[in-house]
Amino acid sequence: MGVSEYVETMLMRIRTILSDSRMKTIAGGTAGMELHDWLTRYLGDSQASNGSVTVIDLSLVPAEVVHIITAVIARMTLEALQRYRKLNAGKTLPTVLVMEEAHTFIRRYPDDAENQNSAAICCQVFEKIAREGRKFGLGLVLSSQRPSELSQTVLSQCNSYLLHRISNDRDQELVHKLVPDNLRGLLRDLPSLPARHAILLGWASELPVLVQMNNLPKDQRPKSDDPDFWAVWSGDGLDKDSEGNAIERTVDWQAIAADWQQIPLSDEPEDGSDN
Repeated sequence: MGVSEYVETMLMRIRTILSDSRMKTIAGGTAGMELHDWLTRYLGDSQASNGSVTVIDLSLVPAEVVHIITAVIARMTLEALQRYRKLNAGKTLPTVLVMEEAHTFIRRYPDDAENQNSAAICCQVFEKIAREGRKFGLGLVLSSQRPSELSQTVLSQCNSYLLHRISNDRDQELVHKLVPDNLRGLLRDLPSLPARHAILLGWASELPVLVQMNNLPKDQRPKSDDPDFWAVWSGDGLDKDSEGNAIERTVDWQAIAADWQQIPLSDEPEDGSDN
């Protein structure tokens, strides 16, 4: 394959990525945001008396760029806190990055400098935060169902662990390495821990202890219930309306497709056209 064919293949891939409507806010010609506005929006300002909470949802970001975006956000957060410390006589601005599904972004990678993809670069950013973030006031809270896939560099810097039910053999093996030999018997119940129960160990507790999470009100619980296959397919067990009738699970694929393609829905076709 000649050079021109390689270039054409690369251009085709770039056009495909840029044609994705989800990429418009990343690569499009939208109005830019000043750096200080970005820092105020995502890191908070002096008016946030109890600190601010910023939730960044990356669930629908294209896989081709999600690691790059995550790495940039994390790196900018670290550098902002480094400069804050520099301009404030060594004082820090305590900040915590909470990573849901951390194994997606902090996955261990082959130690091969010639094959560094975006996932490896993203992991390296968090490894730096794990090593150096404390002195700049930046901490990490990692949530993962597959701890064995996490970077060993990051895991070695963690000082507290909250262990929920773990059934995978590799994950259990890793967890057993976190506690002294004389305390490993406490981890025998990990595969059978009930919901909302966990074992707390590390700096946060002098001795490993079994804890129970608070039972949140229904409207505050995460929407992560198991799919109700039988209830939907059979009609048994569905929610009821005020008259006691089952509320069927309806599907509007047109609305889903419009949201997917970022196309506004209209009740009537434009210009009298049926297309």
